[in-house]
Amino acid sequence: MKTKVLLVLVLAFALLFSACAVPGATQSIATELPAAEILTTPEIPPPQNENPPAMMTYTDDLAGFALDYPAGWFLETSVLVHAAEVSNYSISIASWDINNPPTPSSKQTNGLPDGGTKFDVTVIKNATTLEAAVNEVGRTGTPILEQRNITLVNGIPGIILDIEGFAGRARMLISILNGNVIYVTGYGNLEPFESIALSLRA
Repeated sequence: MKTKVLLVLVLAFALLFSACAVPGATQSIATELPAAEILTTPEIPPPQNENPPAMMTYTDDLAGFALDYPAGWFLETSVLVHAAEVSNYSISIASWDINNPPTPSSKQTNGLPDGGTKFDVTVIKNATTLEAAVNEVGRTGTPILEQRNITLVNGIPGIILDIEGFAGRARMLISILNGNVIYVTGYGNLEPFESIALSLRA
């Protein structure tokens, strides 16, 4: 009799446990992970500017490249008159009228208006490599703070340098287009740097 009762109990427990393990049935088990094992997904910051400014295009027919800049900014291109006769030249793009600059405040030591941005776009008519162009920046004694490789539109390689310039920290894009070294250097407020510099194209 005891054997029958024991057998019935064993069968009852076996059925009970097998019912819990029926394929397709799931049970949620509350577990607590140690804090070190919990992965968090970083928040994606909202876009800086949901309505980007209208852009205009500067085209350099001599060196064969184009670059976008915000509408309402100013160009200084007077050097282009003799650009074909020289080995290098620079044009400037600024968020203020370069030919009629505002009166500097007493705290300005870099010649840039408060919050202003200036770009110098320099063309060196010299077929060289990207690495040699970066080394040339170092040879001038300009401190290079950071360096990163990038790819411009149409797969054109470039290098961005953060440097210590006359106006404090500056950012420079270097690329080789049509056998020319192109330097796009931003000073002052560097927030619009990428939207302008990375538009460089042949």
